[in-house]
Amino acid sequence: MSKKRKTIGVITTDIYETYQRNVMRGIQREAAACGYDVVVFSTFLKAGMWFGYLAAEQNIYHMIEYGRLDGIILMPDHLMEFERSRKLPGILKERYKGPVVVLDYQIADFPCVMEEDSGLLRPVLEHLYHEHGSTDIACMTGMEEHPHARQRLQSYRDFMEEHGLPVKSDRVFFGDFWYNKGEEVLERLLRSPEGLPQAVCCASDNMGISLYAACRKRGIRVPRDLVITGYDSESGGNILPHFLTSVTKDSESLGVNAVRRLASLLEGKEISLARQQDRLAPGSSCPCGIGWEESQADHLEKQFSQAGFGFYHECNFMMEDGIAMRSLEECLWKIDWYLRFLGDISGYSICLCDDWQGSARDDEKYRREGYSSRMKLIYHRYGEDRSVDLQREFPLSEMLPSLWEEREQSAIYYITPLHFMDRCMGYSAMMFEGESSDIPSYYWDWLRNLCNILESMRRYLNLEKLNESLTEAYLLMERNAVTDELTGLYNRKGFVLYTRQQLELAAREDRELVVLVADLNDLKGINDCYGHMEGDYAIRHAALAIRAFLGQENNMYARGYRTGGDEFAAVLAMRMSPGELARRIEALEGYLEEVNRQSGKPYRVSVSYGVSREDPAGADLNRLLQRADQLMYQAKQKYKREQKQKP
Repeated sequence: MSKKRKTIGVITTDIYETYQRNVMRGIQREAAACGYDVVVFSTFLKAGMWFGYLAAEQNIYHMIEYGRLDGIILMPDHLMEFERSRKLPGILKERYKGPVVVLDYQIADFPCVMEEDSGLLRPVLEHLYHEHGSTDIACMTGMEEHPHARQRLQSYRDFMEEHGLPVKSDRVFFGDFWYNKGEEVLERLLRSPEGLPQAVCCASDNMGISLYAACRKRGIRVPRDLVITGYDSESGGNILPHFLTSVTKDSESLGVNAVRRLASLLEGKEISLARQQDRLAPGSSCPCGIGWEESQADHLEKQFSQAGFGFYHECNFMMEDGIAMRSLEECLWKIDWYLRFLGDISGYSICLCDDWQGSARDDEKYRREGYSSRMKLIYHRYGEDRSVDLQREFPLSEMLPSLWEEREQSAIYYITPLHFMDRCMGYSAMMFEGESSDIPSYYWDWLRNLCNILESMRRYLNLEKLNESLTEAYLLMERNAVTDELTGLYNRKGFVLYTRQQLELAAREDRELVVLVADLNDLKGINDCYGHMEGDYAIRHAALAIRAFLGQENNMYARGYRTGGDEFAAVLAMRMSPGELARRIEALEGYLEEVNRQSGKPYRVSVSYGVSREDPAGADLNRLLQRADQLMYQAKQKYKREQKQKP
């Protein structure tokens, strides 16, 4: 059935981060209320990553079928730090004609939903001023060119001016929203003629933590000697709960408003936006929690180490278990078991490029950019139904087959790239129905395990294939070493190697040993009169006559040999009645008669032969061959006499 529900796409990164998870919770909640499905296309990007890894992450943009989406929400904040991601607005303008809403970032020609300007740093500044009487307050914001850094700095300037407090240049610092600038800012504060301020208001919790760490190194007590506050307690507060006094952003309302703005464009009517409800989160880095620093600071490292305890410490052997598998099917069922770590998901899919396995012999030529036009849906789960199907394919233009199936509830899909370094393998999709959509904080690590398992399996499969081809090559080389190229019978080396095995086999299994020795008549005359090509013709048909004698047998019990230029042998380890032996000889002679009747050649192809047989117990192969050779010699002499008697 074709799906009737509208589908909106969300392009973002790092969906496991608290801020993104909360925004996505708001997006899904509002989308479910509107009856929309949501497809999230997410990368995992970190500054300092190897460029090949970054490129492989951003490869996910190549699988988006923009025209099949009814609307798009772009969350470009962290994405815009990376070169290829900065091209996304241009790609959307060029390839997509539907409505696009940008969240928390200003991009020309696109409507946007921003965090409300009335809040920002104001809740912590109000708290410092009114509750603790702080008037000498410094500000540490983000990168100077970053719009969020400018907005948060402006909220600081506005508050200070409203309360008649000076904004001094040596009290304003530009950081990085991360953990790298605390030492530098503290050094500059200590060098200031005015010394330390009463408080530093940081525009992110991460920067607040870095400043606190620098103070601890210098013996500066927080909050007795310096009060530190943060912003967006979701980013750092989950690691150090109740530590920084901070602002908890109402990120969910941003997601709600992004969907409402998009719905207004889709439905053609104005929909009111939800009011953002940021709130103060009091912590222990201001005098409200005096005493916490002495009792808890020594345990900071322990608190850091316990982040993500569940996935990393509950006997998780996902990678080892996956790598230990020896078939792709087993590997996928093992991954299925480890899906339990992802919580209460509704579905999961693994889609690989049709050339994901590559080649063990030509490992430099592999897919780095884009996906194959047809994808393999090798694993799919929906509810309790699970399937592993290595042959199921779908066109890339569908992105994911289940997106277009009709369901009772709306759903959200998280599509993320699968790759090993810069080798593109495919993508995966996690699905939630209804309003539940909590992505685990360790999802990137779970996916990296999945990618490493797939790469290990890819290498194993290629080594298996290479081993098979090497084995085939060895067997072919072995066959060529003991096989006559012209006739396909075993050559002299094969005769020496296999006849003794046949003698031992006959003795071991109480079988009779039958030996036929044959000689092609007048090969020299054929070569001299008609050329060597005709001689080869005669040799090939003499060999086929030997095969006729062997009949259906062509194994260790019955083998044919070309032991010389015009000499042949057949050795059979089997009990044979006189009647069966006669039928085999008749087959040999009958084959040659038929060849001569149909060939129209000016010569006849014939062989002289002798047969010897005896019980293998105590038998000597050389003696058997000698006896057969004598019989063949007698037949040869008879043939020559007959030829001389012909007019």
